[in-house]
Amino acid sequence: MSWTTLLSAIAAAAIVTAVLMPPALRLAHRFRFLDPPGLHKRHKTPVPLVGGIVLFVALWGSVALTYLLFPDTFEGQAGSLPYLLCGALIVFLVGLSDDLTPLSAWTKLFAQVAAGLILYMGGLSIDPISAPFLGSFEIGQFSILITVLWVVLLTNAVNLIDGLDGLAAGVSLIAAVTMAVIGLLYQAGSVAVFACALAGFLAVFLFYNRYPAKTFLGDSGSLQIGFYFAVVSLLVPVKTFTAAALYLPLLALGVPILETTISISRRLMAGRNVMKADRRHLFHYLALAGLSPRAIVWIFYLLSAVFSLFALAMYFWDRLIVFAILVLFMVVIFTLFFIFMTSLNRPGGGSRSAKRK
Repeated sequence: MSWTTLLSAIAAAAIVTAVLMPPALRLAHRFRFLDPPGLHKRHKTPVPLVGGIVLFVALWGSVALTYLLFPDTFEGQAGSLPYLLCGALIVFLVGLSDDLTPLSAWTKLFAQVAAGLILYMGGLSIDPISAPFLGSFEIGQFSILITVLWVVLLTNAVNLIDGLDGLAAGVSLIAAVTMAVIGLLYQAGSVAVFACALAGFLAVFLFYNRYPAKTFLGDSGSLQIGFYFAVVSLLVPVKTFTAAALYLPLLALGVPILETTISISRRLMAGRNVMKADRRHLFHYLALAGLSPRAIVWIFYLLSAVFSLFALAMYFWDRLIVFAILVLFMVVIFTLFFIFMTSLNRPGGGSRSAKRK
């Protein structure tokens, strides 16, 4: 794997995105494929939902070109590409359908489970599994269950933070660059190519998605991005790099995983349906506290960079030490969040910021 290969993957995705985005925006306005403003939405005018469409074309165009020019990059995993494409197509189409006409959470979950099963059929699975301080162990028949759960978790992770202009795209860009570096360090060519292609798309897309956004990812885009991170994690040669296969993408996606964990925990504690969306995400609480959208986005970028540094530290330093520091960091973050959330939920807790608005 050479720098030429990686730069080609980035450049191809970036160029396709740059070429397709302007006409895609015009067509979206013409055919009214827009996200209209509403009571619980921040944008004041209809915004095109073309991010997912351009992402699918840009990423797979980049992967196809890289495969044609540098087939050795996918050595040993070329046979899995049709399965990856099929799974991505399912996630993309169900997300696109949801952008056009909202689907039930169960319909989207069924599609994501199907995509996970397809990846498993394509030879991408989690087995053995590695646990800190316990080492690696085979999970046998439970591999299919763990693999599908992993795919569903990561597929939804990015979608949960797609609530502010530039937030999901920027955090995903940081994670994609991190995974590209990890793929290069571990000489996992397919990992690096997918991560570079995703980074190429996001670098250009972020120009259109930053505040005030000219286009959104939509479910077709945010679910796709999460799915590609699941793909990247499963493409790491698991039996050789077990810890890297699970922990590094998990850390690179630390912010959306943190948001997912907090959201599920909060809904369970409140006795609410964990699959029902609400407006109680971390960025909503930060906005309630009076922070501007730009400030909130930069806070998330900073957190994402910290998690990415933890992911890279796993390669260079003793993993147990890094993991111990990470656990301490997570405990501090969780504690601060719940103290912060409790203070806002007290009578009059958010009144001052609400009055300023």
